[in-house]
Amino acid sequence: MNDVNVPVQSLKTLIISMISAVLLAFIILVAFIGPAEYGIDPTGLGKSLGLTVLAQPLQESVKKVESCPTGVQLADWQDIVKITIPAKSGLEYKFYLQKNAEIIYAWSSEGVLYYDFHGEPAGDKTGYFKSYRETTASVSEGVLTAPFTGTHGWYWKNDTNKAIQITLKTKGQYRVKGLI
Repeated sequence: MNDVNVPVQSLKTLIISMISAVLLAFIILVAFIGPAEYGIDPTGLGKSLGLTVLAQPLQESVKKVESCPTGVQLADWQDIVKITIPAKSGLEYKFYLQKNAEIIYAWSSEGVLYYDFHGEPAGDKTGYFKSYRETTASVSEGVLTAPFTGTHGWYWKNDTNKAIQITLKTKGQYRVKGLI
């Protein structure tokens, strides 16, 4: 039998190395991964290095359109956008509304999508949201009077193997937040 005597100095070096590795991983998480992946930048380093741009949604998925294929005059709507939902993926598109503000909307898609039309109160940190309509469809229209100040909009999920395009038309008292 071989007895191995580990010097105390080696054990101390191992512990210091492990603690250093954990601290370095935490610093990398906070300074680089958080800003690049999630848009969380407590140090400000991510913004100065341009990493927070990586966390923003793909803007090429939203295109302004000049005419509406359904025959509604462009002047009838305040905003018209085309949003492409990639295959086997989901996207959110939001608006910021004050309490009791109205948004009139109509959207249609090239295929059936699961969607959740919902809102989140401004400043809420609990994760609360209110669903107004949750179903599967290829069209939806209506009017929402915001029950609270905050973001309101749609989460669409495309379970098919091909991208599906949505045309979203809106009018009302809101500020466009866009893709979230």
